[in-house]
Amino acid sequence: MEQELFALLKEREEAARVRVERLQGELAALNVQIAAAEDELSRLEITRETLATLGGEHISPALQFESSLSGDANPDDLSAPVPPVVNLATGEVPAEGDWPVLALLARTDVPLRAKQICEQTGETVDHRHIETLRMRLKRMVRHGWLDEPDRGLFALADSVRAPVQP
Repeated sequence: MEQELFALLKEREEAARVRVERLQGELAALNVQIAAAEDELSRLEITRETLATLGGEHISPALQFESSLSGDANPDDLSAPVPPVVNLATGEVPAEGDWPVLALLARTDVPLRAKQICEQTGETVDHRHIETLRMRLKRMVRHGWLDEPDRGLFALADSVRAPVQP
């Protein structure tokens, strides 16, 4: 009886191990797909911003983007064309879609959680929006804009600061 029980447990353990390994493989494949999609999104955002800064005079009307450039932008106005932060090490400007989050984190002295950022940027605070924002925050960590000092807490990276206003 004991032998049968141990044999059954060993069989179930092996089946569970195989299932875990299969799921880990699927997760790894999904992580590769997510990284590729995030890289594509980042390149598209940079392309859109570059085209917008060109002013659109050499771009076909189908590709023109709205650009509201003004010389005296308010640094607290999140819709202003002046980026809220720059990477001091590289001089890079973040993707425009990340500006509200970066501006918020530039104004705070403590790391924030995704839910807190949703609340303070006026986004819908439901599970789907929080998880989407969390994925964006993780992407910004990978790209060097943010640090994650503790799991789930996000702050500006050390090399990222508000630009000097003229």
